[in-house]
Amino acid sequence: MGEDESRSMEFRPKRRQQVRRRALAVELRGEFDRRLLAGEDVNTLARAFGIEPWYAQRRAKRVLSRASKSDEQSPFIGGFKEADEDMTPLQYACGLLGSRVRPLRNGYYVLDGFQAGPKEVARAANRLLRERGLAEIPYPGLTPLYR
Repeated sequence: MGEDESRSMEFRPKRRQQVRRRALAVELRGEFDRRLLAGEDVNTLARAFGIEPWYAQRRAKRVLSRASKSDEQSPFIGGFKEADEDMTPLQYACGLLGSRVRPLRNGYYVLDGFQAGPKEVARAANRLLRERGLAEIPYPGLTPLYR
């Protein structure tokens, strides 16, 4: 190899190696899921487990959708399948959504790991009811998307 060839190799830009994103170790997934379903914030869990926030959000979405499919009930609402006469629309919505939702002290909720208002909770419950072919929850300020 001549001097010109070695010089051209010196100034050639080096290829960057792909930075591997830190995913959750297999042995920690159960603990992550348990803490998520107990109501811990997704970003707090990402920091606690040393994983990327986008990965924690993706995992949380998967875990919470699985939990709603298995028909788990919310810890603050007793098990039921249809609305009782003395239930408010939001109590019924929270019962339908199960562990996907939990109340906060300020009148808001945590829905699928994100802060949400009562309208968003009612919308999510109505989406579930529509998928099951049942009547939607009448809630002030919400108009049904489909009649």
